[in-house]
Amino acid sequence: MATNLVFDGMQTYIEVPDSADFSVATTGGLTVSAWMRPDVLTFPNEEGDGYVHWLGKGEAGQQEWTFRIYGADTTAPADTGHPEGPTRSGRISFYVFNLEGGLGVGSYFQDPLTAGNWIHVVGAADSTDTYIYRDGVLRKSQQYVPTIVPTHGSANMRIGTRDLKSYFQGSIREVRIWSRCLLASEVASLYESGVVPEIGLVAEYLLNQDIAVDSAGSHNGNVSFGSWVAAS
Repeated sequence: MATNLVFDGMQTYIEVPDSADFSVATTGGLTVSAWMRPDVLTFPNEEGDGYVHWLGKGEAGQQEWTFRIYGADTTAPADTGHPEGPTRSGRISFYVFNLEGGLGVGSYFQDPLTAGNWIHVVGAADSTDTYIYRDGVLRKSQQYVPTIVPTHGSANMRIGTRDLKSYFQGSIREVRIWSRCLLASEVASLYESGVVPEIGLVAEYLLNQDIAVDSAGSHNGNVSFGSWVAAS
């Protein structure tokens, strides 16, 4: 029977050792794809003004990229000129940073979310822009500014958290990483038909078994404090 890994929002995460395969700076392009299911809309272990890093590669002085989701209780105001809502509640974003952090460029979408529903999220970056997709559709792109220069750092990649400062509560599965920026048509096919582009695929974590095996390469991950339930 297939199972899903459930992240408890307090301490569950997967850690994969650092690799140049996971760095936009060394490959010239990066795409990270995942199915994610938030089981709550207010996370028990948030940071900043009410967000959680649910997948990323970065820690103090070694920032590279991350996915972020804002909880329903966020106090972060929506950006001027963007009518999604008075706050960033439900916003999911993908950022690329300078190693020292603080400065980054990101793309996001902000839709009403329903706890317990699966969505497909893809973040991508090349040498000039970041991109984010929801359910196979490009939602936003953002051009780098001159002060943003991605660099390969030494941080491990983590799923369910980025740097152990906030934790996602829900399920994540089918995490895939490519060392290139996928075309919009490839992302659409991945979502609609499950067709996985093989060119540039450097890691694949299906997360429907009791270990975090990389079925596409040699970047196996270690699961900490996870539980497994029948797939839904």
